[in-house]
Amino acid sequence: MCTSFDSGKYSHLKKVILLSGKRKCGKDYIGEKLADKLQAILLHLSEPLKLEFARLHQIDGKELLSSSSYKENYRKDMIKWGEEKRHADPSIFCRLAIEQKDEQCSTNPIWIVCDIRRYTDIEFFRKYFPKQLLLVRVEASIETRQNRGWVFTPNVDDSESECQLDENVRWSFIFSNNDSDNFETQMTHLIQMIQS
Repeated sequence: MCTSFDSGKYSHLKKVILLSGKRKCGKDYIGEKLADKLQAILLHLSEPLKLEFARLHQIDGKELLSSSSYKENYRKDMIKWGEEKRHADPSIFCRLAIEQKDEQCSTNPIWIVCDIRRYTDIEFFRKYFPKQLLLVRVEASIETRQNRGWVFTPNVDDSESECQLDENVRWSFIFSNNDSDNFETQMTHLIQMIQS
């Protein structure tokens, strides 16, 4: 298994925005809005994980990538399988997410990674892109997340993949994404930070 990564080919890169947050807090929504406004590329660390898991288990990879309830049937098994892969190679999904979109990553100066979940994800990007890095935490109340369809699932919502980044991370920006929060004002401030 190749564990090397050539960051030299991405010398054009100006910003890498890493988004973190609980399920149904709005990470993908915020990532998509930022990508639209900045003409940035969206990367999902879970995408190569889900596609490889689907291939190995002969299930529908496109459905796993969607926001449908289909992936909830496989979430626990995907988490377990992903942990085994990460244990052997902590940066495997960071590298694969970039490699899968290499052509766009090679030309786009702004990357938005919508789903960092572990210290090792941050360490990978900090190692290769320390000057370009912005760490953004997306937060929403339990009530807001429940209104968006979140239901607490044992061994998922209390697992390392959901909880590891709850502490010991210095965030560049905390985006409060409840329905009562001023979304546009926060988005403007975040974009200004990215463009500075």
